[in-house]
Amino acid sequence: MKKALLIAAAVPALFLAGCGTTSNSTSNANPSTAATNTTANTSTTAATTKKAALSKQLITLTILPGAHLGTDGKLHDTYIPADFKVVQGVPVTLKIYNYDDGEHSFTSKALGVNFLVKGSTKKGVAKVNTFTFTPTKAGKMDWHCAMKCDGGMQSYAMTHDGYMKGVVDVVPANNQQYIDLTIKDGLKYAAKDGKLHDAYSPTDFTVQKGIPVHVTVTNYDTGEHSMTSSTLGLNQVMKGAKKTGDPTTTTFTFTPTKDGTFDWHCAISCDGGMSSYSMTHQGYMKGQIKVVG
Repeated sequence: MKKALLIAAAVPALFLAGCGTTSNSTSNANPSTAATNTTANTSTTAATTKKAALSKQLITLTILPGAHLGTDGKLHDTYIPADFKVVQGVPVTLKIYNYDDGEHSFTSKALGVNFLVKGSTKKGVAKVNTFTFTPTKAGKMDWHCAMKCDGGMQSYAMTHDGYMKGVVDVVPANNQQYIDLTIKDGLKYAAKDGKLHDAYSPTDFTVQKGIPVHVTVTNYDTGEHSMTSSTLGLNQVMKGAKKTGDPTTTTFTFTPTKDGTFDWHCAISCDGGMSSYSMTHQGYMKGQIKVVG
């Protein structure tokens, strides 16, 4: 919970791409986590690879109040992910989904940014904040939230890496694109039935054709989920969190080869038995990946 004092900078949105070959690897938040990996069967031609050049990048972050378990045994406010990668010299659109009712900031002297992140006005409905910047130097750049938050718990989240502070790893110029997604049980409100449902945050994103896409999924739900798309050759399983607030992290890579908008869904029964609402409604456990040239 917080008050503002910053400078907000907002600008355009930017887009990347996907349909093609897939390779998978898993990075876990705890030793017991392992992802099921499948490989897509589409090939990328050398000509396509040579033509593709990363022109802009989209980074999506999610803020969850009281979601991440600390070493003190309590649940704390957190950005997900707190640590992420961007490519040097390529304009970044930073899209932050804030599920907390309080304001936060994304502040980094090293990057020359100080963005005000407005809070949600209704539980389960994210306030989407969009900013742009261009990282000009390679290296690891610290960032933090400059607003008081974390429910008065001695600002634990503001002073510990991986909560309301982290590192932006600016990698040397290359053709890579990075997408970060979050899964949370009972995350998103549905006006249709007035209930909170399991959801990915976000469900829809855009990637650029012919450039490898590195997807990182942080799962706060204790149940497994998948990202499945026959048209993209994806069938990645995300293991469930070992306990509340202790998420698993799964990474996989695919290379999009065709323009278009491609549906994906979670193929694993979820949503707490609520008639699988989230599995059958767009924006919860199903969404779209837009691939652009």
